[in-house]
Amino acid sequence: MHIDIHYLPSLEYCALIFSETSISFEVCENFPKQTYRNRSYILGANGKELLSVPVIHSSSAKQLTKDVQIDYSQDWIRRHRGAIQAAYGKAPYFEHVEPFIEQIFAKKSKFLVDLNIQFLNTIARFLQKKPQFLFTDSFQMGYVDSYWNVIDSKIDFTERNIYKAVPYRQCFGTEFVANLSVLDLIMNYGIESREILMKSLNK
Repeated sequence: MHIDIHYLPSLEYCALIFSETSISFEVCENFPKQTYRNRSYILGANGKELLSVPVIHSSSAKQLTKDVQIDYSQDWIRRHRGAIQAAYGKAPYFEHVEPFIEQIFAKKSKFLVDLNIQFLNTIARFLQKKPQFLFTDSFQMGYVDSYWNVIDSKIDFTERNIYKAVPYRQCFGTEFVANLSVLDLIMNYGIESREILMKSLNK
């Protein structure tokens, strides 16, 4: 499967990629702004909350995704860490998951792609799924099994036929909020997340 690489990706994205044995992440595209490549949503006391990783924008008009660097002049790690703690500190699996998140943040990866793949590898461990993760070495259109740019942050998941919401217990609220970061599911269900995730795939 050919697809763009996301930050702390959604249930829709994870249901899709973890149903495959090999994933080719598109990193030779021109990096688009305001996408899931550096954005994610969790559920806090005040509802759905956006986590966004700031990036250093190139002086040229375009830069490849693989070359995009994270902007550490902004205090985003503290904000993300605090938001995750506030949202999931009382979740059943917080103490199991949080040390891995902390290790990744502590590395302060230079490139966004490196940060994203570290989180995907960690998610794979908790789901006990391990597809082969590859990176493209050039940009080519026409992949047979391509979902590149399909999971668009500006279009609701209900407009696509990939993910169907399978409600589960969440930390906040009385109404289920669908298609958050997979972090929301793993914090609440641990290894059971795998079964819930696979049930949510329309495929």
